[in-house]
Amino acid sequence: MTFPQPLLWATLVGARLWAFCEGPSLTLDFTSTPKGIAQLRSVGAQCVHGLRLSAVSVLALGALGAGSSTQLPLPAKPLPTLTQAAQIRRLSPEQASLGYPVLVRGVITMDAPAPNFIVQDATAGIFVEGSVSPKFPHLLSQFVEIEGVTGPGKFAPVIRETKLRVLGKGELPKPKLFSFSELENGQQDSQWAEVRGSVRSAAVDRSSWQEPALAMRVASERGEFNVRVPIAHEQDFSSWVDSEVLIEGVCGSLYNTNRQLTGILFYVPRLSFIRVEAPAREVPLSELLRFAPAEGTRHRVRVRGIVGYQQQGNALFLQSQGKGLRVLTQQDTPLDIGDLVDVLGFPAMGESAPIVEDAVFHRLGHEKAPEPLKLNLDVPWEQFDGAVVTTDAKLLNRQSQPDALLLMLQHGDVFFDATIPPGPSAERLLSIPRNSEVQVTGICLVRSGGLWQIPQSFRLLLRVPQDVVVLTTPSWWNLRHTLWLLAITGGVLMAVMVWVVVLGRRLQEQMAIIRQKLRTGAVLEERNRIARELHDTLEQELAAITMQLDLATDCFQKAPRVAQQALETARDMSRHSMVEARRSVWDLRCQLLQDGNLVSALAQIVEPLVPREQTKVDFEIQGSPVRLPGQVEMNLLRIGQEAVANAVKHGRASKVSVELCYAAASVSLTVSDDGQGFAAGQSSPAGHFGLLDMRERAQSMGSHLRIESEPGRGTRITVEVPVQPAETIDEELKTNTYSGR
Repeated sequence: MTFPQPLLWATLVGARLWAFCEGPSLTLDFTSTPKGIAQLRSVGAQCVHGLRLSAVSVLALGALGAGSSTQLPLPAKPLPTLTQAAQIRRLSPEQASLGYPVLVRGVITMDAPAPNFIVQDATAGIFVEGSVSPKFPHLLSQFVEIEGVTGPGKFAPVIRETKLRVLGKGELPKPKLFSFSELENGQQDSQWAEVRGSVRSAAVDRSSWQEPALAMRVASERGEFNVRVPIAHEQDFSSWVDSEVLIEGVCGSLYNTNRQLTGILFYVPRLSFIRVEAPAREVPLSELLRFAPAEGTRHRVRVRGIVGYQQQGNALFLQSQGKGLRVLTQQDTPLDIGDLVDVLGFPAMGESAPIVEDAVFHRLGHEKAPEPLKLNLDVPWEQFDGAVVTTDAKLLNRQSQPDALLLMLQHGDVFFDATIPPGPSAERLLSIPRNSEVQVTGICLVRSGGLWQIPQSFRLLLRVPQDVVVLTTPSWWNLRHTLWLLAITGGVLMAVMVWVVVLGRRLQEQMAIIRQKLRTGAVLEERNRIARELHDTLEQELAAITMQLDLATDCFQKAPRVAQQALETARDMSRHSMVEARRSVWDLRCQLLQDGNLVSALAQIVEPLVPREQTKVDFEIQGSPVRLPGQVEMNLLRIGQEAVANAVKHGRASKVSVELCYAAASVSLTVSDDGQGFAAGQSSPAGHFGLLDMRERAQSMGSHLRIESEPGRGTRITVEVPVQPAETIDEELKTNTYSGR
């Protein structure tokens, strides 16, 4: 029975029971659970009847002590006393936790593990949590009366013993033979039963119970279950393995913390309840998992072979008559490659070929190590499963993993892995260059898949580093090194390009400085030139004009003719000064070339020179106009301007033709008119410097001025300037060549 707040309710229970007992000799034994609950383990006085009658009051007071601030009404009636095991088994875990009083009579069918036991009455069997204090003896087949309360148990409801009285010697119930399918659902928990099976393993268990026990794993039909039998003396039970046995005992359950069934555990009280019906039968390896009428495949077989490899405590690989076999065993007896061993185990289906599991072995002697089979991928792979094989392959990669060293290999179109246990000696395999041709030897493990279990892949278990032999190493000039070389070359080229860009920027900066210096020098040079021209021409001529005007003033009264001549001379000098001043102004700057090209500038500068009502000007452009160096465009513009002005002013032409021809290697300008003309061989008239200026400009461009003219037949002036093909001139550099910029 369970109560909250044990210090308080122990006092209340003692007070309540006083009235139902003949004296104050009431002894209550409480144990505290991890949740702070007091559990009544035994009643030492003869007041059990009073304890039953007070149960309802105690439960009501327990609700009050649990923290309720209001007084709850008492139940209408006390919990009934359960007298049959079947009644207890029908309770839910919540109902069993209420602590129904129990008074059951039955036969003890299992007296281990102490202090717990199992009892069965006429209705069913049930597990009993034995009392610790006082401690009652429990002997097999005793007919007893158990007093206590119900508990939820860890899987099914149980009885919590408070008192036990031996009524006499009883008889064990007659067992019913069950199949495993009838036991695997857990409904036969705690029931005396009988079952047949084949022993898969048998060993002594010294840790599960306080006393040593025989632990067996038994296969029955389509499942397996565990068996525990308490034993007084340890002995070798290996001869029981693969024996057909009939087991009589109590069916128990294995479960998890969520009260869910995980397995079946048979409690057998004595070894005498296990009867060996048939000894193990040996089957040759050639008949392993082959069809045999009226015979099963779950019997142990004996295999004899030569050890090809051992994974100690896990697996053993044998080879005999050119066939391999994988043996699963927990026996950790060390073996060497080449040892002859005798193996006993149970055949089972592997991934692609039969294996032997739950095996034991013993060494018979030592022979020559098995010769590796040549791996032929054109035949069914499963015939190589478990055997020692050898093959040539290309090493694609190698990786060091925590539990193994992995090699990725390729044989033809097939890719496979090879693993070797890690260690200092295996580390040398990491130094093998990729794409090396190697020969590998190891245990072949084939993996099958699909409905028909078709082999899909395989892997090799390498035994020692010497199982890998390097045949050839790849040449240095491979894809990896080529990519590295390309990367280095690309890096160098990138550095060179960056250096070129930086150098180009520095060059541009230096060019900008040079242009600035040239611009400044050109300005100074042009200023000096203008100063010289003003001093040598305009200033001198103005001084001469002044002298002529002074002479005319002085001679105006006395010598009118001399004065007239002086005035004429001053007028001519003034005109010449105007021409020189105009030429200097033209050379300073031309805005038309800055805003457009030579064609547009020539058309715009000629237009104001020609009276529309008297002279007609025709423009003809041949070829594709291109930009020329600034000084060339300036000189061609001034030559054309001077030629048109002379044709209108001096030739009195009615029609002027301007032709600008762009050729691949030169540019030519031709100005022709139908004016009066003149004798081309004669020098320029005094005071007229237009032809001289045009010749000088043509010579500055590396060309010469051609003049064709006769009196009365007009004039034709041509200048041809050589240029570089497809030359592109920076506009700022071109503009900087203009005078005065």
